[in-house]
Amino acid sequence: MSLTTALGAALTGLRASQAGLDVVAGNVANANTPGYVRKTLNAEASVAGGVTTGVRTAEIRREIDLYLQRQLRAESAGAAYASTRADALDQVQALFGTPGGATSLDTLVSRFSSSLDALAVSPQDESARQSVLQNAEILARQLNGASSDVQAQREAADQGLRDGVESANEALRSIEQLTHAILEGNARGQSTAGLMDQRDMAINDLAALMDIRVDDLGGGDVRIKTQSGLALYDGTASSLAYSGGGGAISPESRYSQIAGQSTLGTVTLTRISGQSTDLLADGALRSGQMKAYADLRDVTLPQAQTQLDELAANLAQALGSTTTAGTAVAGGVDLPTGGALPGDRLTVTYTSGGTTRSLTIVNVTDATRLPLDDSLTADRADTVIGVDFSSPTAAGDLTAALAAKGVSIDVAASASGLAFTSGAAGVTVAGGSSRITADALSGDGLALPFFVDGSGGAPYSGSLDDGSQRTGFAARIAVNPALLDDPSALVAYEADTAAGDQSRLDFLRNALTSDRAFDPDTGLGGASSPFTGSLSEFAQGIISNQASASASAARVADGQALVVSALEDRFSSASGVDVDEEMGRLIQFQTAYSANARVMTVVRDMLDQLLRI
Repeated sequence: MSLTTALGAALTGLRASQAGLDVVAGNVANANTPGYVRKTLNAEASVAGGVTTGVRTAEIRREIDLYLQRQLRAESAGAAYASTRADALDQVQALFGTPGGATSLDTLVSRFSSSLDALAVSPQDESARQSVLQNAEILARQLNGASSDVQAQREAADQGLRDGVESANEALRSIEQLTHAILEGNARGQSTAGLMDQRDMAINDLAALMDIRVDDLGGGDVRIKTQSGLALYDGTASSLAYSGGGGAISPESRYSQIAGQSTLGTVTLTRISGQSTDLLADGALRSGQMKAYADLRDVTLPQAQTQLDELAANLAQALGSTTTAGTAVAGGVDLPTGGALPGDRLTVTYTSGGTTRSLTIVNVTDATRLPLDDSLTADRADTVIGVDFSSPTAAGDLTAALAAKGVSIDVAASASGLAFTSGAAGVTVAGGSSRITADALSGDGLALPFFVDGSGGAPYSGSLDDGSQRTGFAARIAVNPALLDDPSALVAYEADTAAGDQSRLDFLRNALTSDRAFDPDTGLGGASSPFTGSLSEFAQGIISNQASASASAARVADGQALVVSALEDRFSSASGVDVDEEMGRLIQFQTAYSANARVMTVVRDMLDQLLRI
């Protein structure tokens, strides 16, 4: 090797050592920078004519474990989903209270029931009457407030979806810009390691919002899709938009993927081709924060509202309606329909083929609401039919509807209502009952329209006309204003009722404590075995249900957090900066720099001696 070759080799060694020192300095400086990946210098021997002439730096390499990175992104989406859900359910549990808590629903129902018990001892006691009304108002206001809070949480979830759309679009724009910069830098032979760190951070932000899959196309290019296969970035970023909705969210607000039926907004993904997809439909999103917000707004919180509505509806119906057994007639039963309001029901029990079955006929005056779904009642095996009880053709309409459902029962108009008899051999009508809602404080039996729908005082009958009266009833339930003006109606069910008569009070107390079947849509019980119990037991049930859901969500969130934390530790160990290790490399580069400098000094001295000869 000539002196000039040695000098050149030493010079490349100096440059390589300097570049290595720069990389180490950058690693140390960014040891605690979020998203920073440790860099190493890739050096190669420079060979010419089979002779090593020095060293050259090929590239600055990112020390990253791609498998761990994919795992971490997948688990981050799950952790974001679980954490968002756990936080929301914790708030729901807080507003429902704890079983036996001072302001919990079961306690308020029990207090109301106890005040009725106290009034039964002294029906004429004005202070006892006021206590009943006061406890009833507190219970109604608690239901109103809980319903309002649930809808506020739905609005917060809806806003979370809107914010998620903006964040996802920002991340996608950053990914697009950085990828183009990386490709341009690679084409020019420039280091793009820092740009790739920035892009990874943007992808991580996107991964927390939704479940994604990242494919490395080589050369610094990537392709990003949702786990369901929808393209988010493929050379050009797709765009997300929140569309539809608007205004305050109410219990009636529902999301539907059927065009024209949704009253809530959705998230639309528009791809490069111009094709748009509803991300909330058909499982397009499977995890991540946006999926959590969608599930909370459209599934979890509406079920909490359903629980409140079911409690309020059964409270009003228990006190305000009378169930009367039908009168036996030849081959069947005669059920009274006098005074029926929309939503009032007839129930018929019959046997067919040796199997006992149930039939529910609902008074529906709005024909556009027909036909009714069999899931309307708590008994999912029940056959449900809607008809206008007051219509002259009610019997014929009902017979035709029964035949269409394969039920062989004949219906005929009677002096009191409708008579049901066997319509075929092997079918036996065993009995039935009528549930009729009272709409006056007196003169309408022992039932009392204690709780009404809104301050206007409309009786609650479970009407289906103009939509389901049950939906959102917890937000509207109120103590009957007429009863507040005339507390004597707590006792007086007729004009001449004695002040000490306990008949109505006994009816009300029994209605509160009797077992009832509650709708499986509440999440309590199942389709084949609905929750059955008193109103207080149902209130305890929904509180326990929310507490259990909150605890379960918290456990899942904690578990996901541990998984993410463990993956982050492993990823940091593989791709993060170890300052002690970097100090060792610093000494190596420093030693190499000094050695190359020494070589250059020796070569200089030798050249000086040659020049003196």
